Amino acid sequence: MPDNIVLDTFDGSYIATFIDLSKAIILSNDTSNGGQVEKNAVEMDLHALGRILNALFDGERFDSNSSADESDDTSTEGEEHSYRRKRNKRQAQVEGFPTCLNAVISTLLLRKEGEETSEKYGNVKDVLSDLQVIATNPQIFLKALKVDDFTLHNRLNAPVDAFYGRQSEVSLLYHAFDSVNKHEGRPMVMSISGSPGTGKTFLVNQIRKPLQEANGYLIRGKFDRRARPDSIIFLALDNFFARLIDERRKNVQDLIQRIRHAVGPGCRVLMNSIPNLHRFMEGHLDDNSDGAVGSSASEHRWKYLLCKLVAAVSSKNEPLAIFFDDLQWADETSLEVIRMIITEPDIKYCLFLCTHRIEDKIPQHRMKTMFQTIQQQGVSVMSIKIGAIAKDTVNTMLSETLCLPPSLCSPLSSTIHNRTGGIILFVMNFLRSLNEDGLLWFNLSTRRWEYDIVGIQQKEVSADVVQHMSQRMTRLPRSMQFGLKLCSCLGASFDVNALRKGGPANEFDVEEFLPFSIESGFLREDGQRRYSWAHDQVQQAAYALIPVGKRESFHLLLGSRMFMRTPAEELTNIIFTVVVNMNHGIGQLKTLAQFHEVARLNLKAGKKAMTLSSFDSAAKYLLVGVSLIKEESWNSEYELSLELHDTVCEALFVIGDWEKLLPNIQEPLQKARCFDDKLNTYHTLVRYLKATGDLRGAIEKCKHVVSELGDDFPDQIDEALFREETRRVEQLLKDKSEAELISLPKMTDERKIASMQFLNHALSSAFAAEPMLAPVLTFRMVSLSVECGVCEISATAFAGYGSWLVSAYKSDFEGGYRMGHVAIELKNRLRYEEGIPRIHALVYGFINIWRTPFQASLPKHLEAYDAGNFSGDVEFTLSNLYMHGVNSLYGCGDNLRDVDSTTRVYIQRCKQSGQSFLGKFICVIHEVALKLMGSSEKSYASFYDTTEERMFIDGREQSKISLCRFILFKRKYVAFFLGQMHAAADFFELGLSFPIGGNGRLVNIIVGVFIDGLIAFYYARKRRSDENRWTEIGNGVLSLLEVWAKEGSDWNFSNKLFLLQAECFFLRGDERAALQKYNASIKSAQDHRFIHEEGLAHERLASFHDHYGRRSEALTCFNAAKRCYEHWGAQAVVQRVERTIAKLQR
Repeated sequence: MPDNIVLDTFDGSYIATFIDLSKAIILSNDTSNGGQVEKNAVEMDLHALGRILNALFDGERFDSNSSADESDDTSTEGEEHSYRRKRNKRQAQVEGFPTCLNAVISTLLLRKEGEETSEKYGNVKDVLSDLQVIATNPQIFLKALKVDDFTLHNRLNAPVDAFYGRQSEVSLLYHAFDSVNKHEGRPMVMSISGSPGTGKTFLVNQIRKPLQEANGYLIRGKFDRRARPDSIIFLALDNFFARLIDERRKNVQDLIQRIRHAVGPGCRVLMNSIPNLHRFMEGHLDDNSDGAVGSSASEHRWKYLLCKLVAAVSSKNEPLAIFFDDLQWADETSLEVIRMIITEPDIKYCLFLCTHRIEDKIPQHRMKTMFQTIQQQGVSVMSIKIGAIAKDTVNTMLSETLCLPPSLCSPLSSTIHNRTGGIILFVMNFLRSLNEDGLLWFNLSTRRWEYDIVGIQQKEVSADVVQHMSQRMTRLPRSMQFGLKLCSCLGASFDVNALRKGGPANEFDVEEFLPFSIESGFLREDGQRRYSWAHDQVQQAAYALIPVGKRESFHLLLGSRMFMRTPAEELTNIIFTVVVNMNHGIGQLKTLAQFHEVARLNLKAGKKAMTLSSFDSAAKYLLVGVSLIKEESWNSEYELSLELHDTVCEALFVIGDWEKLLPNIQEPLQKARCFDDKLNTYHTLVRYLKATGDLRGAIEKCKHVVSELGDDFPDQIDEALFREETRRVEQLLKDKSEAELISLPKMTDERKIASMQFLNHALSSAFAAEPMLAPVLTFRMVSLSVECGVCEISATAFAGYGSWLVSAYKSDFEGGYRMGHVAIELKNRLRYEEGIPRIHALVYGFINIWRTPFQASLPKHLEAYDAGNFSGDVEFTLSNLYMHGVNSLYGCGDNLRDVDSTTRVYIQRCKQSGQSFLGKFICVIHEVALKLMGSSEKSYASFYDTTEERMFIDGREQSKISLCRFILFKRKYVAFFLGQMHAAADFFELGLSFPIGGNGRLVNIIVGVFIDGLIAFYYARKRRSDENRWTEIGNGVLSLLEVWAKEGSDWNFSNKLFLLQAECFFLRGDERAALQKYNASIKSAQDHRFIHEEGLAHERLASFHDHYGRRSEALTCFNAAKRCYEHWGAQAVVQRVERTIAKLQR
């Protein structure tokens, strides 16, 4: 044991105490050079400390009397020290020690040499600090040295996913995840931005630990500048389910059942885009498949299904993190889908992590707009901006990577930090380049990493990491450079087969290239022989190896090789890679035949992209294909030319690229050989006109097409024509039973089917642009169905006809109900699933409310909402939510707290789909619930940053009569229930300026008429000068209710009729009859579960008793009314009744 170490025993262990010898050294008597002497003394002390530590850890007794010179002179091979010369520097080797400890001791032992080197200790504090770090992290610094292939060949095996520093950012990440799990599962977004290579992805990867602890899931997708951006979300989900299958994770049955319940047959719809979802759900799905829908419908459908799928994956017991990496490369469609997913009300317990790059050349406004919209829709967004890592962090990283003590790494880390700016990607690549250049090497003699600090400081370094990596790559063998060029053209990820097909035969060894690229840190293996770039800037550096002037030919050659070497039946699997490369080389094409061949491949790629719901990518492929169609192509390749234009128009319509759509529409209209070949183009043109608000233009195009197809289209609608059209359709239907109409033969004439389609287009435009034309078009469609057979649109036609029959124009409830039944049965017979939203809106929103209980329509509207999202009919899908809200609040009297929560969700869904007009209608419903609940919240301000008055003024100025009428009814309804009868009467008067006319009547119109009658009888009893007018209005309403109750639904109308009759008898002074009708109204409301109108009947009866001085009976009825209003959730109404009760009790 050395003399300056004292060993004590304690609790069965040893404690070593070091005695500081530095002050005990006897200095020379020569004080003329005291500083140098002291410096030499420190060096001798540190050298002695090295000998002490060596002896301590080596287990040998240290001889304090032996001199340093003696030990140097007498050391021989096999003794405890040996000295070697390496790169003109003497190095000490300490056998048997861990690498890091060996570095400490050997560095101390070299102090005697007196050589100036950056790898040295200046004081004992640094030694102590290093030893403490080593002792604290034994798994890093005391691990046994492995002499593997890397060390034998002097190659640095630097980690590709190491994470250092960023403690505050990690804390914020963990806090966000914790918040999502604690606060009722409300989702949150973390936006992480920074320059390229700053470690944004590595930061996000730290979420794995808390996710694992919470039994959660991680879905991650990385956008790439060269990849199809609209495929990334699908790919992320596909990889997620692939991992679940491969990991054989336990307890996935709950997840399977959640997906089965939420998505159901939608799994089959998503099968093409997410094949591993189908594998994951195999054996858990019904065999029935969904009906096919058009592309525009399909786009909305997959967005809806993605939201449902993500909502099913996340749960309280299995939280979810979704990571969108490199969001700056996402296109508009992908950003819109991400926004929809993030703001989806059904998604809970989900943390969204988004990283994006900050560079001057990359526009940021699209992402900023998306995050602002997300915040406006009520989802919290936390932003983190990260920069370079600190010098200390670089030192820690190098220390652990090289297994060297931190103090000895300090000169190296300081130099590297200065040269790279602390950009972690640059740091790691610079470190690898030092190793490749011989400035950082593993010394087998000393068993440690060593470096040439002077050479490193003198090394020329590019200021740009991409240039630096490209320069590093240029020093590689030519075959390796070629492999990197090839891979850079294959995309962000690729499989080994693509690499083999693209490389030159017998000149490129794939099996040699791949391991080398992985070891060099360029590529990473993802499993199943798939590979991806370590970073997109590595790919960019590899691509820079291809001279700019040769890139077109390189791409074309690569695409051609892959095309020629792939069997036709397998081409679909790699079509995108083939086409992308060929399109880059279009400038090298020479002949028309080559143009047509590449155009045909682009058509194939575009059609496949559309089946995958990647419409943006499809449009890009198809536009390239169209650009290759020349004037003579319409003669030599007519079918190809026509199909390319038809398909590109469909794709451009779906993504809403009107600028490119119009010229592509004109081409086939001018060059198609016959009118029938133009129908697809006209179909797209009419939808474009409707989408851009040119409804009259759409009607005119439909008129032209229908006329060309041989059917009449009405020009001017006057009273005589309207009566004639009405008479004609009535005559056709006169002797037809429901069964006969339902069993009509199918329409087989393709031209008649086309006429029905364009009449239907015109009908949807006519409702808003030419209301008088709408019923006439409906009559024509019904007539065509009866005369020529039925098609899918016939179901909509009969539903439209039924809604016209029950309108104020006809009030034929029986006839309308029959037509509604025919529509539903035809829809079922023809399996017209795509028509469910429109048919249900007409049948259950306008027709059946006159014959069946209000409550019966509610589930039908929700069914239509789900079906509509599945088929893609956005407008009528959300219309069903609106109708559900109207019926739930005004018709059924559902609990207002439930109305509040559901309408919030409905408004969010309208905002998600960009349907602000319908969203504002639902805001009105929500505002009614809030007012009656006594809430001070303003729905309009919360969701649309506006006011009710502003909405009303805008609606009046823009002739949006229905919105103005709806707002006035809301004001009248709220004022009536809050006892503000003067205001209610004023709103009644204003509403007369916005008549309903002959249009269909929803539940709110029915209830509005009922409330008008109550207001009228209230003011008639005031015996004012306008008593007769109010009495006449009240009696008119009463007459309507008598007809409605007799010919319509007793369930819906009897309690209303009884209450109006009671009010009428009250006005006449017939107490007995009035009391009987009040009680009948109360009982009917109870029996039919209209709690709000039961409360109203109790309250009117209480006022009746109070009028005749029966205070006790009045109090009993007021308390009964209060209980009903409490059950309804109308706290503001409860408070009003309580004030009345208190006044009576005085």
